[in-house]
Amino acid sequence: MLPGAEALCSSNHTISDASLRASDHLREFHLSPLSPILLSQPRRRSASPAYFSGRGAMNWVQRKIYLYNVTFGLYMLDWWERYLFNTLVLVLMWFIFYNSSRYLTEFCKRHLW
Repeated sequence: MLPGAEALCSSNHTISDASLRASDHLREFHLSPLSPILLSQPRRRSASPAYFSGRGAMNWVQRKIYLYNVTFGLYMLDWWERYLFNTLVLVLMWFIFYNSSRYLTEFCKRHLW
């Protein structure tokens, strides 16, 4: 049986005093019936990107880059695939903005001036 499983199997969902003493540094958090199981397992360090390291919170630019990478799935690409994709996005954005500015100038010349 898993450690702390007796707390899950009991009808009143009590948490033992030993698990509470082992988690003195976590007293400000709400402890659920799964807490003895979760607290008994060692914490693993994940391989996270540099902007998600333990140096504190991400700043605004880092959060936007992270959101862009996660939204478009770029986090799973190699570095060269990411550069290729970003280059294609930049060329497409340049094409859209350039042609939009040309259209807007023609539109303004015809209808507003």
